[in-house]
Amino acid sequence: MPITVELQDMHSYSVIIIVVVAIFVIASIVALGLFIVIKVSKKETTRPKVEMTVQNRINIKQKYCGLLNNLERKCFDKKISNRKAYQELSKITRHFVYEATGIKVHNYTLQEIKGTNIAGLYSVISECYAPEFAIDKNGDIYSSITKARKVVEEWN
Repeated sequence: MPITVELQDMHSYSVIIIVVVAIFVIASIVALGLFIVIKVSKKETTRPKVEMTVQNRINIKQKYCGLLNNLERKCFDKKISNRKAYQELSKITRHFVYEATGIKVHNYTLQEIKGTNIAGLYSVISECYAPEFAIDKNGDIYSSITKARKVVEEWN
């Protein structure tokens, strides 16, 4: 029983399938490119607008000075370890900056914090790093709290 195979002419396939696939691929690439461009431009330019009235500034300063005073009292009364105190100090300071400026420094690395150019912030957070993360490191928590208080009080 002889079997014969006949090849089809190359032009007998539908060109429409090739065109549709090509359009789909090109559209996908363009959509991905636009998504990336929009995402990058939003990340660079989007910053929450914080409307600051004089009263808002005073309230924020009072709130965070109060939190720093409470932390200092806990340290003085030996109700908190040095390590926990530094962790709390870092948290208070970072949340102050976020509430005052809208910048999410609680998600920033030390180098990114340095780039914000917020007076005294880098100094306070860098002092927190060693005692905050290492069990055997001690720092002068009272000096660090004073520096954080200065950041809060001098902010305008």
